[in-house]
Amino acid sequence: MFRQFLVAGLPVLGITTFSALSLEAKAASFIVSPVSATASSTTPGGYGIGNTINQSGLSAGFISGVTDFDTYIAGNPTHTFNPFAEWFGALGTNSGVVNYDLGASYPINAFALWNEESSGIGLFNLLASTDGTTYSTIISAISPPDNPLASYGASVFSFSTANARYFRLNLSGCPQPNPGSYPSCAIGEVAFRSQVSQVPGPLPIFGAAVGFGYTRKIRRRIQAAG
Repeated sequence: MFRQFLVAGLPVLGITTFSALSLEAKAASFIVSPVSATASSTTPGGYGIGNTINQSGLSAGFISGVTDFDTYIAGNPTHTFNPFAEWFGALGTNSGVVNYDLGASYPINAFALWNEESSGIGLFNLLASTDGTTYSTIISAISPPDNPLASYGASVFSFSTANARYFRLNLSGCPQPNPGSYPSCAIGEVAFRSQVSQVPGPLPIFGAAVGFGYTRKIRRRIQAAG
């Protein structure tokens, strides 16, 4: 009876242990905001490129590296049309280059752009780099929505995952025609989506080790009893 009970119990222990190990990795996305930015030109007087990463014009804030990107965007956070919370290129320019540094490399697969409503971006190319020197094009010839003169939402552009720290926007076709009241390129805010895998921690593995050790101990007792 003792032997039959243990032999019957062994497969049950094995199934329980292996089911813990076979948990699938859970995918999670979070929003990443650049830690610094530069622009090829800027209108002086409080219209700097830092306005596009400091959340000063957003109706709802987020925590970079923590807040879920998809959930945040689904809430339709808008950007104010206050120009002192936006970036404007130099007066009279219709193109520009903006560089963003995320502070570390992340697997990035989407870009959120709050396209400024009075000037905006006509076309842009998005490029990525691991070293800040050599860039590769991620998406090109993108024409974001021409937002009306009011608080405006984000447009999200998805792409194949790029593991990079630095991102560059090559801008052209500025300003957009509606209303096109200030001749330059302009941006409200930007953010990026990073997708990672959360794998089970060491606890299931420890449980498996204990399980296998326990079965060996039982087998030795069975052999000794036999």
